[in-house]
Amino acid sequence: MIPRRGTYPSSRYQRQIALPPMGELGQKRLREARVTLIGMGALGCVQAAYLARSGVGLLRLVDRDVVEEGNLQRQLLFDESDALEGAPKAEAARRHLQSANSEIVLESRVRHLEPGNARELLSGSDVILDGTDNFETRFLINDYSIATGTPWVYGACVGTVGIAAPLIPGRSACLRCLLSPESSTPEPTCESAGILGPVAGIIGSLQAAAALRILVERAAWDPWGPIRVEAWDGMPTVLPRSKPDPRCPACAERKLEFLEGRRSAAQEVLCGREAVQVLPYSRAPRDLCEAERILSRHGEVRRTPYLLRATLQGHHFSIFPDGRVIVFGTSDPLRARALVDRYLAGF
Repeated sequence: MIPRRGTYPSSRYQRQIALPPMGELGQKRLREARVTLIGMGALGCVQAAYLARSGVGLLRLVDRDVVEEGNLQRQLLFDESDALEGAPKAEAARRHLQSANSEIVLESRVRHLEPGNARELLSGSDVILDGTDNFETRFLINDYSIATGTPWVYGACVGTVGIAAPLIPGRSACLRCLLSPESSTPEPTCESAGILGPVAGIIGSLQAAAALRILVERAAWDPWGPIRVEAWDGMPTVLPRSKPDPRCPACAERKLEFLEGRRSAAQEVLCGREAVQVLPYSRAPRDLCEAERILSRHGEVRRTPYLLRATLQGHHFSIFPDGRVIVFGTSDPLRARALVDRYLAGF
């Protein structure tokens, strides 16, 4: 039984209990549930707010980054005082959510999810929610889901477009059935393509709804297919349900490369310098021409015969053709990795 403050049941849940799919039994299942949310950005804030207010018994919030002023446009749990303080997102979110619902247990983990700690951070979860900003972490969650049979809900948004998909081992396609880690074209990021705040609200809400249904209906639910939303034009599209691919390296062949650490990125603090070298998980060559074209919209970029130097909103990078990036001005590997994912995840 999950420890709680206050008494239960509370009148705060009566309108939720009145829903025929929920009822007293569904609310009881939420009270006993454990949910882990990876990433407290725009998607994570929406998911966490709904799950906390719905009465999920234990909510574990995992994020490696701190609150900045540029987050406030779309990350709804944070305020100016959090940005001024540079508060860790996981802890700031925990504080705000605890004041909204003191009856539930909230855990904050200021950590970067990686193969070495995935089983620790994700263990005991009834469902995992994706609020991340990079595909390496999503493929790691996917591998853990397959290894343990834990459902998770994928979500992503950039520009005015977003997608959400519940992924349940054995009953739906896994992420690697749907997407290849070896993307043939660069993927845009929020820094390169911008982000409309409400699209994160829509996708995060769909993810939260899927998580609640998984927790309430458990194995009885046949999950819906991926939902794609174009928020500016008001165009939602429900894609067909997809079954596991019998040729999938992950869920069919059980090659869990990300969980086993064979496809993970690495960070190294450079001796004698306030700088961190970040190696991408793919180890693939980086297209410096494309990176220069995109990044020049957001800051000063200078090309040399050997590398690309960029200053983006006060952050300094050296970007190499072999995929390496050196981040200057920090000796914190997690901070460096967060900056690389923010600006360079798609290039």
